[in-house]
Amino acid sequence: MQSRWQVAEVMMDSVSLSCKDLTSWQGLLLTVSLLTCWLLPTTSKLTIKSMPPIAVEGENVLLFVHNLPKNVKAFSWYTGPAPFKCCEIASHVIATNFTVVGLAHSGRETVLNNGSLLIKSVTRKDSGYYTLRTLDSTSRPEIIHTEFFVHSPLLGYKTHLTPSQLKIRLVPLMVEENNNILLWVNNLPQKLQGFAWHKGVLPLDHLKVASHSFLTNSTMRGYAYNEKVIIRNDGSLLLLNVKKKDAGLYTLRTLSMDLLSEWAIIDLQVKNP
Repeated sequence: MQSRWQVAEVMMDSVSLSCKDLTSWQGLLLTVSLLTCWLLPTTSKLTIKSMPPIAVEGENVLLFVHNLPKNVKAFSWYTGPAPFKCCEIASHVIATNFTVVGLAHSGRETVLNNGSLLIKSVTRKDSGYYTLRTLDSTSRPEIIHTEFFVHSPLLGYKTHLTPSQLKIRLVPLMVEENNNILLWVNNLPQKLQGFAWHKGVLPLDHLKVASHSFLTNSTMRGYAYNEKVIIRNDGSLLLLNVKKKDAGLYTLRTLSMDLLSEWAIIDLQVKNP
């Protein structure tokens, strides 16, 4: 007799084959909701938070995954409320940090090793449901959904006419424990009031590493600051003698003189020496 996980995988495979035959999204949503409730254990704490939940065209949106289980080996992101193959954005293997893009990948999506999905320069067509499907070490699937809305710029709302070019690169690319690593900033905007680094993605005070003001040419340490951190005037962040605990997401936020804000995220993984 097949286990419920084997049956679930068969159901999901059969659904992925029939995506061309869809005629009712309402029926589909009901099917997906029932399947999700059946598959997910009630104790699961896996959640997704859209940041921001309501975005303006041209902004970046992060679908941030909270509490990804440690036994998850691979995951896939899809547009829409179900894991159809024709709607797959990308699949990712955590151990090798290897990503394969799917048919729904537009070139603006970046998968992070913690399960999150970054969508750059969103348009109104990006609004709607997104599905994350994970597989653990026993090939057990887990499905969870999120959604966000994109609207056109409102009168008086300041935003960029072109996508942000702000980027962060790791130097060197391979990060080993006890080495130094530079989170090198490319294309820092001109005429800035200042910038701030946070450990994680939320702009909370207790997660702030440091902020720098160009107006006063001064740097203010945050609660997440330690003596191994050096802030550079070009926006880059130097981490000395990195440890496993230093791994994770780092976010750089900038504020221009005309109050335009840009941000970029990088996922720092630290390997054993």
